[in-house]
Amino acid sequence: MKSPRFDIRAAKLKKIFAPANIERIWREKVRTSMKDQFINDGIEHFDFHLARKLESKKLSHIILSGSYAPQKAQRILVEKSKGLCRQLVIPTFRDAIVLQCLSDALYAEIKGKAPTKNSFFEPKDHKFSTVPSGYGTFAAWLNFQKALFNFSKSRNFIVVTDIANYYDSISYVHLRNAISAITEADECIIDMLIYILSDLLWQPDYTPRVEVGLPQINLDAPRLLAHCFLYELDAFLASDPNRDFVRYMDDIDIGVDTIVDAKQALKAVDLVLQTKQVRLNSGKTVILTRAEAIRHFRLFENARMDAVKASIEWRRKKDLPLDRQRRLVELRIKDGIKRKKFDSGNGEKILKRWLGLAAQTNAKVPPQILEQIIKLRPSVRENIYSLIRSRPLTPSVAAVLANCATSGLLVDDAAMVSMANYLVETLVKTKHSHSHVQNIINSNDSTLYYGLHSKLWLQSKYASTTELLKTLVDAEQLWVSDERLGRLAGSFLPIFYSSPEETSFKSLLDRSLNNGVREAYKFHIKLSEDEKTFQSMFNALKSPNTTRGTGITHAKFLCLMSALRNPNAPAAQINTLKINNKTVFQDTYYKNISTRLKII
Repeated sequence: MKSPRFDIRAAKLKKIFAPANIERIWREKVRTSMKDQFINDGIEHFDFHLARKLESKKLSHIILSGSYAPQKAQRILVEKSKGLCRQLVIPTFRDAIVLQCLSDALYAEIKGKAPTKNSFFEPKDHKFSTVPSGYGTFAAWLNFQKALFNFSKSRNFIVVTDIANYYDSISYVHLRNAISAITEADECIIDMLIYILSDLLWQPDYTPRVEVGLPQINLDAPRLLAHCFLYELDAFLASDPNRDFVRYMDDIDIGVDTIVDAKQALKAVDLVLQTKQVRLNSGKTVILTRAEAIRHFRLFENARMDAVKASIEWRRKKDLPLDRQRRLVELRIKDGIKRKKFDSGNGEKILKRWLGLAAQTNAKVPPQILEQIIKLRPSVRENIYSLIRSRPLTPSVAAVLANCATSGLLVDDAAMVSMANYLVETLVKTKHSHSHVQNIINSNDSTLYYGLHSKLWLQSKYASTTELLKTLVDAEQLWVSDERLGRLAGSFLPIFYSSPEETSFKSLLDRSLNNGVREAYKFHIKLSEDEKTFQSMFNALKSPNTTRGTGITHAKFLCLMSALRNPNAPAAQINTLKINNKTVFQDTYYKNISTRLKII
């Protein structure tokens, strides 16, 4: 029910949630953001994308009529270290659009009003870059590092600290006061942003809601609020010319000349933060000498790696051999692991950079090192998975993944979900690794949400239709009540075409009465029969994705199978799709599916 003043407030929201703006936000930002979430959509939300003009009008009407409410968000545990996990929220794509619209509107008001240039944050702009960066854009993080490096060379002492449980400790009262002090943004924007974010917070066991905490989401909105929350601290730190500082979200580094100044700065900063009911993390706070700071931030290693990277890029551009650079990368990774050079300071950031160069030079990383990193370095797992995806799968590497999956050391949800996401997009030229892949599939507990998601996603490539259907039937009670898992189940329709299980599979979907199933199923039917839908998807399907080992995302492969079966599609365009996606058919599992469907 609306309040009498809703229409007055809604007038201020009309521009923000105009259908054209919603469509732009989806097309330029949120569509890419949803691909970066841990949970893959079985059809990459192409059903919404193709009907985005109409869907944008519908979403605009729901919001401006006062009927909008956030939908159920999914939460995933991501290990930080030693089994300790952070909880990330994965919103629905419609809630992500609403949050991004509000975030952009608030940023337009806040931009340029920071009390100092020493705090670094910029919203992601997916039109130009999709480089993962933690918070904000990668460029903002690089600027933070550059400023830090500059004063770490001149100051005698560097204080390195951050805020304990930062997102979980932010009070909405203090947050609202902080934003109101720096901007004249309409109250309704701040109200709606906090309303949505608070609704996405974890409320276990029917406990009452408290006005504290921002959810951690891979979107701009909570990051922008968390950044602005510390503007008062920025102003305080900038008020003393006898110290330097930089801040990147809640990471704070201060440069001073004496140990007394360092301790005084820490005491003062902690007291300033206490006025907002947050505290510094004493366990992560250190005071470093200049020499220690240089080692901690790995200034010399970063400089050397910059030179190596420049050399690699130059030689690749000139199409020159990379033998020397490849040997150097292999040596640095082996030596660093053996001598524990990546264990302190910014060591893991250096390791990530070497792994990135390993992918560029096709450097070999021994299986035992891959296994050690996956098991013991959770912050580097994604980099290892990415390295593995960059080249054809071998039995030794598959054995590493199987050993890790069955070790019991991957205690978070994200480790196995990410392994599944990367493994389905890894080129597999033979079935010599099949037993190891089967062990990975079996290690997922299909009675749990993420265990089922990972198992289904892997089986949709690596298992028979009989095995995939059995998992769906056994876990029916879990997925039929969830729209995301329903979309995943519905996206498997192309795999079951012309199989002995096709009738049973369709019957299973029919009795689910799941909206997600209906949306994905209907999309695949239209893509496999309707020429207009085929034409709308043609450009998306004809362009290979070079960041994937298979040259395509797994969701797009499923879409490709439907498109190539369309009897109303022009033969020339069908042929173009086959030629442009030739890497897909080099994968033995994808080739078997395509052959069974009589596509090749």
